[in-house]
Amino acid sequence: MKKLYIFAISLISISSFAQQTISFEASEGFTTGNINGQQGWITTNDGGTPPVYLTTQLVSAEMATQGSNSLKITPDVPYGPQQSPVMGGFYTFATPLTYNSFTQSFDVRLTQKSSSSSDFVFRTVNTVGTGGIVTYIDFSYDGKILIATAGSANLVNTNQTWNANTWYRVKIVSTATGIQYFLNDTLIYTGQPYSNNNINRMDFVHDNYGGSAYIDNIKINNEASLSTKDAVKNDVKLSIYPNPATEVIKITTPGKIKHVEVYDMSGKKVDVTLNGDQVNVRNLSSGAYLLNVETEGRNFTEKFIKK
Repeated sequence: MKKLYIFAISLISISSFAQQTISFEASEGFTTGNINGQQGWITTNDGGTPPVYLTTQLVSAEMATQGSNSLKITPDVPYGPQQSPVMGGFYTFATPLTYNSFTQSFDVRLTQKSSSSSDFVFRTVNTVGTGGIVTYIDFSYDGKILIATAGSANLVNTNQTWNANTWYRVKIVSTATGIQYFLNDTLIYTGQPYSNNNINRMDFVHDNYGGSAYIDNIKINNEASLSTKDAVKNDVKLSIYPNPATEVIKITTPGKIKHVEVYDMSGKKVDVTLNGDQVNVRNLSSGAYLLNVETEGRNFTEKFIKK
């Protein structure tokens, strides 16, 4: 079985701008067919010298939500299933996005949900030096929607699901207080950047099992403000106090608390006990920690300091 590698390169766009919309239309300079080399996009390559890039990740006219075209990422059969999502399309920004001050949104439609389906991952990354993932949302083969957040060694289940052959609008809003993930304008998860690195690339990838994904109407820092009604509806209704804490942290949320986990800043899970709405932290060493709270319908991640 062949393995593919993402070749780290920098692509320079003609101009840089704070706001951006990509819908893969002819008016933007795209043509149907192989996305590699079009308007700053590349595909996965085989790691050879010279590298050979996939030709099966496409600008497609099969379906779209904006205009006539979309990006279609789909299995490349000769390479076989991969151990992680590395197959797909990659776009490098002319000017990096600030990791704690940006918005990203896009439409996505997946064609297959089964044990033989691909995981489709949509992430933002920094490729400079050690770099790292900043945001990460996984439409898993089994219908789950998973998120990567700082302090958690495993992907976090948002308790939301997706269905095949249905368009979804994904929106990610990053601020100084954390990252919010929305699905069809409903808040599904609040967490923290997986790494505190500015973003120079966005990836739309899969692990080469089965099914395709169509992506359209990508917007960067170009989302209309929420109405007052929507802002109230999507407000994060969770707080923790005291912070800093010495013995216990009280969690305030309208939903029932199902489970909590605490991680140190290296990502190691530490032992705590939950009693109702209070987390016992008295045995933790002094320092910064991340508290993951699972409630009915939503998950949250909050940073706290143990004195």
